[in-house]
Amino acid sequence: MKKLDTEMEQYNYRSFPTEFIWELNDDTPEGHLPLTNALRGTQLLSYIFNHPAFDSVPDEVEVSFGSTEGNGALKGLKDSSKPLATKIFKTDYSF
Repeated sequence: MKKLDTEMEQYNYRSFPTEFIWELNDDTPEGHLPLTNALRGTQLLSYIFNHPAFDSVPDEVEVSFGSTEGNGALKGLKDSSKPLATKIFKTDYSF
């Protein structure tokens, strides 16, 4: 059957590209994510947020609930000399 003039084949989307073949060798870069195209969407986010790095909350951050004064905001952020990112998050380089 002959294709119409408006029909064309599109090869620009590939769900599993063949240009990159993942092999577990000595040349494999450390920390590389080979399966991000296979674990996309909510499944990837689910695995990322279930990682142990997201389990603990720092002890010095207090959240006030039920008070009209704080409105549910983090205490001590207004008068703090530290930036917000360094006060809430601690960098952990242990792998």
